[in-house]
Amino acid sequence: MSDREHSHSHGPNDHSHGPGETNHHHHSAAPEPSPELPLEDSSTQALSDALKSSFVVVRVVMAGLIVLFFASGIFTVGPQEVAIKLLFGAPTGSGEAALLKPGLHWSFPYPINEIVKVPKDKVHEVISTVGWYPVTKEQQLAGQEPPAGATLNPATDGYTLTADGNIMHVRTTLRFTISDPVAWEFNFTNATELVQNAINNSLHHASSQFTVDKATRQDITGFKEKLVNRVQALVNAHGLGIEFDPRSCDVVAIPPRQVKAAFDAVLEAENDKRKTINTAEGDANTTRTKAQAEADAVRNAGRAEATRILQTADADAKYFLARLPEFQRDPKLFRDRRLTETMATVLANAQEKYFLVERADGTPRELRVLLNREPIKPIAPKQP
Repeated sequence: MSDREHSHSHGPNDHSHGPGETNHHHHSAAPEPSPELPLEDSSTQALSDALKSSFVVVRVVMAGLIVLFFASGIFTVGPQEVAIKLLFGAPTGSGEAALLKPGLHWSFPYPINEIVKVPKDKVHEVISTVGWYPVTKEQQLAGQEPPAGATLNPATDGYTLTADGNIMHVRTTLRFTISDPVAWEFNFTNATELVQNAINNSLHHASSQFTVDKATRQDITGFKEKLVNRVQALVNAHGLGIEFDPRSCDVVAIPPRQVKAAFDAVLEAENDKRKTINTAEGDANTTRTKAQAEADAVRNAGRAEATRILQTADADAKYFLARLPEFQRDPKLFRDRRLTETMATVLANAQEKYFLVERADGTPRELRVLLNREPIKPIAPKQP
């Protein structure tokens, strides 16, 4: 034990020593420079420096965390989509005001803000799940059909009932875009299933109003129009927030595969019937056209002849009217002139001309012309 520790061990009332010892005791209890004081000062300084460095690091880390916190709110909206910003789970606006357009945006990180991206301009495709026989994805991609059983199995083969009590297979593919992202995303738990249910409902509704022949062959366009109109009515009634072009909707309706041969035979017979009718109608049109042309030709010829006769009669009338004054002045001279003109016209093409002069007494002459009879042809004797 050191002297300092030993001197502290004595009590304060210890006066049994002599004057010399007392003076000695006061001399030994005098403060001496402690060797530990410089170590404490250096430790305190080191601790202070360490704390200052730690505070600097903490400030830098906190500043980095703040920057990271705000930077984590930066996000990008793609060119074919829109985003909806939620504030504690609720949209921050309504209608177009709630939609964030494509580009760079910022929001507070979760859970203050939450970003829901919706592919607005993307074309979605939904296929009906009823009315068709099961086809695997591999078969559908390869364009193959599963083999048809001997009979239709209602447990696996989908079908619809037609207006004439028959059955048929129908499949519908609807392609659409999202027009109201807020309604599509927040008004329904699964809007895609609602679209599919609308297609399935419309498929049965349209089938019940068409016979199997009209739906599959005779009025395919009308069947598709009825189905698409039903889908549009259900979409509007439920406010699904989608848009689609009826022309992009594919509808396929076929008779049951088990009786396909019978339907093909009926179709072939109808094609033959239609071909025969078309041929007959073509022949009728040809005959009608030919008869009409001949009738037009006869009619036109009659009209032309009537016109010619009218023009000739009119010309003769004008000619006689023009000669009337001459006849009235001298009828005999007019008759002789007309006779001379007529005889000149009649005898213009005669090769031989004979003139019979009238007798002086005016008695008529008798003219006899001897014509040779045509020789009789000999009759050939009959062969025995």
